[in-house]
This record gives sequence, C-alpha cells and structure tokens, in this order.
Amino acid sequence: MDQVAIAEYDSKWPKMFEDEKRKIKSLNEKVSIEHIGSTSVEGACAKPIIDILVGVEKLGIANELVEKLKALGYEYIAKFEEEIPDRRYLQKKGFHIHTVEKGGEFWNSHILFRDFLREHPFSVQAYCVLKRNLATRYKNDRNAYTDAKGEFIRGILEGLKNLPDAKLI
Repeated sequence: MDQVAIAEYDSKWPKMFEDEKRKIKSLNEKVSIEHIGSTSVEGACAKPIIDILVGVEKLGIANELVEKLKALGYEYIAKFEEEIPDRRYLQKKGFHIHTVEKGGEFWNSHILFRDFLREHPFSVQAYCVLKRNLATRYKNDRNAYTDAKGEFIRGILEGLKNLPDAKLI
C-alpha cells in the first residue's frame, strides 16, 4: 500500500479535475460532476489525488457507468461497497471517482464540507495541520489516517446541521 503523503496546494488540480470531468461527462451527459476533497479547496494541503463526485438520478445508472469508466482507465473496486453500499468507487492514478445518488447523504455531506472549507480559510489551516500530523503518525496505514480525520470532518458537519442557513444541496 502507498504511504500517506500530503502535498501543498497545487494550482493545477482544478484544471486536472476539469479535464477529467469532460471525459466523464462525454460518457453520460445527465450526470452531475463535482470536485470534492482537499484538492478542490484553494490553499489546502492534500494527498495529490483528485476526488470526483459523480451524481446520478438512480444507483442503477452508476452500475451502467462503471463499465464505461473502465474504458477511461479506471479500476472498479467492488469491495468498498461493503462499507458504503450506495457508492460505486473507481480509481486510476491520480483520480478517485465516487458515484452516488445526487442529493443523498454521501453527496450532500461531501459538498457541504467542501463548501465550508472554501469559505473558512482558518479551518483549512487547522485541517492541514491535522492531516500533516496524522500522515506522520499513520504514514503506512491509509485506513487509520482516513479514520483519524473523521472526527474533524464529523465535527464540522454536525456544527453545520445546527445552523439555520446550512445548505444541503
């Protein structure tokens, strides 16, 4: 398994996302595609992997899309459905795709967290400090690294749920 490595923000990440978005959109014009994760937040440190959220009307469309995404070089990882049954996960070097129903819990929480970070630079700095510390502690264990970040993310999301103007897209 690869080591956890955190990179400083790279201004190329948004273009990399846009280029990949065009390819995915060419497979199905009806899907919604969003850049999520730390690479989608200007100034944020991140694992240098572009996380792409693909929203579909029904999960059956995601199943159809998997085969088409394989033609773009993606590998479908079915075992991750044991943890998150309503997500189809694919990856290739530098990119992860999370295909879910648009408007569902996974979609909403990832968009809400991304938008919060985009609007709160101090929280971005705090998140980067946390991620660097966790990457050092769990450099050979991606799962432990990801789990350890969860408390910070859940804290933000729980706080946002209590705000009257929180947007759930």
